[in-house]
Amino acid sequence: MDVRKSRVQQMFGVLAVLGLVFAVGCGSTKMTAKSSGEKIFQADRAVLDAKESNASVNAPKDMMVAEEKLVKAKGAFGKEEYDTAANLAELAVVDAAYAGEKATTQKNMDILDAMKKENDVLRQEIAKMPK
Repeated sequence: MDVRKSRVQQMFGVLAVLGLVFAVGCGSTKMTAKSSGEKIFQADRAVLDAKESNASVNAPKDMMVAEEKLVKAKGAFGKEEYDTAANLAELAVVDAAYAGEKATTQKNMDILDAMKKENDVLRQEIAKMPK
């Protein structure tokens, strides 16, 4: 039951991030260096947070996508392409959040598998006990 609850919470987290990105994207105007830089900072933070949740281990491909978009965002910022930089940074935030949630889910699934194995061992031991 707890695994199902945590999955629902994770999905709400991802949907909230997507909604935020959509809301920001719909209301955006031409980006300035400052606002684009802030988005890159947010993407940096999201990538670091995902790494802290072991996304590099449990969701390496998804983590790599987020990191690549962040690198491209920084490159666009360096070329003073602030709209492109901001858009890539927003995508990096979403990808990093996804990788982090996927890593957490994988970690929970691994815990669940270990618990199932322990339960199977206990059942076998109980079945061997004299009645």
